[in-house]
Order: sequence, then C-alpha cells, then structure tokens
Amino acid sequence: MHKTSFMKAEAFCKTYIAKHKNADGSPVRILDVGSKVYGDHKSYGDALSGENVEYVGLDLEAGDNVDLVPKNMFLWNEIEDETFDFCVSGQTFEHNPFFWITFAEMARILKPGGMLFVIAPGRGAVHRYPVDCWRYYPDAWQSLCTYTGLDLVESLFEDYQFNRVQEGCEWCDSSVAARKPCFVNRDQSQAFYAQLSRITSTLPADFSPVLKVNNKPLVALENYSKAIESSFWISIKKRLKRRRMMKRIFHSL
Repeated sequence: MHKTSFMKAEAFCKTYIAKHKNADGSPVRILDVGSKVYGDHKSYGDALSGENVEYVGLDLEAGDNVDLVPKNMFLWNEIEDETFDFCVSGQTFEHNPFFWITFAEMARILKPGGMLFVIAPGRGAVHRYPVDCWRYYPDAWQSLCTYTGLDLVESLFEDYQFNRVQEGCEWCDSSVAARKPCFVNRDQSQAFYAQLSRITSTLPADFSPVLKVNNKPLVALENYSKAIESSFWISIKKRLKRRRMMKRIFHSL
C-alpha cells in the first residue's frame, strides 16, 4: 500500500470510525476487502485499529492479514446482510473485473447508516494482481452510489497536476465515502435489496476465463504469486522493448 492511500485510511478512521459507537456497546465491526499484505507493506488494519473495534480481513486467498476467504470471490454468502458498521477497500478495485458486484456486496453487508470507503487509482502503470482492469475518475463514485442506492458523503480525486495530497505518488488516488440509507419503511428496504440482487445477478456463471495472466487462465490460485511475478517482469520487458523500438524509429528520421 502506498503512502497516500494509508494517509486517507487514517483520515477516514479519524473522521468517521473513531467517532462511531454502537448503541448496544458492541464492537465496531470493520470489513477490509482485499486485505492481504505482502512483505513489509502496511495494512488498513494498522490504520483502522482502536478500542472496541473488530477488524475482519477478506481476500481471494489465505495469507497475512486475511481472516476470511469466501468460496465465491464476488458473492460473499458467508456474510449475512447488515453485519458490519464499516466496509473499506484500498488498491483492490482496479484488479476487480466486476467491481460493481463487489460494491453491491459491500452495500449489502453494511448495517443501515453504515459507511463504505474505497480508494483506487485514477492513473498508473499496469500491475496485475492477478489482473489489472480499471482506473477511476471523479464521477465513477457518484455513478456507483446511484446504481447501488448508497448516499455519497464525499469523494476525492487527485489530479496529476492539481489537488494533490502529497507529491511523489503516481497513482492519483480516487476515493469515496458513502453511507447506506436508514430505511424509513419496509418498502424502501425491499427496493434497496432488490436492486442489489439485480446487480449481483449480472455476475457470469463462469467468470474464471476473465482471470487471466499473460493470456492464460489463472486456474489455480496456488500459482498466484508466481503469476504476479511473471506478469510484472514481462510487462517491464515489453515496455523496454517498445522504448528501444521508438528510439530506433526516432533516430532513423
């Protein structure tokens, strides 16, 4: 996790999580989507920890900082509706081929009045984990909130030249804080969950062909780390080859 992402997680915690208390005194429950930590990188758990906080890390494979690996990486049947006060995700949505499904699942598992927080890049180089699909511009978050029925609280897009939180970050973080409505009646609640069901029903029955590395299906996640490493170096080699070709073309003019 790069520095500016961690800074935003700390700011979200200070602004919203630290002030939240459940009326029954139960722990503040936080689900971190895409929580696995590699090497000496920090996790959102480091930023979101505190007194009376229950932090749960979810990812598509077991590892450091992972508490739950759902059977289906997009539909979390292991988690009941309205079970978490906060749901966060950082540097994961760009790797998610069906991010709207995940956004809907995050909305589903939040308690009414609960908050969602997502950080994803607005630019940056290809980096497959195991795939790299998207970059998020400012209006992406309002569109997702409208689609899922969440209320947009605030969003931030760091343009490459303006509105920078800190110099030196190539990703131009794009982030959103959104709140789940507190339903005023049963009809409103049913309409909200019906829309989420319509969204999640768009998930293909077989999504495995989408998860490819170097045009080969990532059939077994046991090869996850090797696939990442292979994809990274091939990407660099392609860029260097393209750069050398451009230099030859330039010098031939």
